[in-house]
Amino acid sequence: MDFMKSRPDLFSGMLEAIEYVDKDPNYKDIKPLYTATGNTYLLLTNSATNDVESANSYFSRNQFVDKDPTSPTYNLPVKGSDWSQYSVEKIAIWLRYHVLKGTYDYKHLNSIGKWVDTYGLTPTNDSAKVWIFMQASREGALYVNNYVGGTGTGSPRTPDLHATNGVVHVWDRYFTAPTRRDIINNK
Repeated sequence: MDFMKSRPDLFSGMLEAIEYVDKDPNYKDIKPLYTATGNTYLLLTNSATNDVESANSYFSRNQFVDKDPTSPTYNLPVKGSDWSQYSVEKIAIWLRYHVLKGTYDYKHLNSIGKWVDTYGLTPTNDSAKVWIFMQASREGALYVNNYVGGTGTGSPRTPDLHATNGVVHVWDRYFTAPTRRDIINNK
């Protein structure tokens, strides 16, 4: 959390999302999750969260129909402009998904991919996992959710940072959870 706060130019969108869900008493676990120890954090830059100029941002990829009859975009799909336009539950699940249970840094990864539990796992959602590995090459790029049929990407903006409470990998693109079928097909 302190790292994100030290770089609001990069992480204001993620910080705003955390504050948004923290206002709801049902999601008071999110903010402390980002200060807990022993986790791996897939921190998302503004390019991945609220930058509407980025085609890969959450606001750009999660459009909704404008229901304001006075708006020039009435009944048209529009990009988000504020977290309050999305359900608190959906954003809370999304934030939990970007925190991995355990330490996954260069020291603990290799070229054999593995499924890792996230805090998005619930009794009704057992597929909130992340597929993670390092490329078997001289560059050793980090890959997340780059499984057959996945939408993952390699090369985080800044990988393998060691914060006071865990490992941080900074990404310019957010991740979506796999389906149960994806997990079964990628063992």
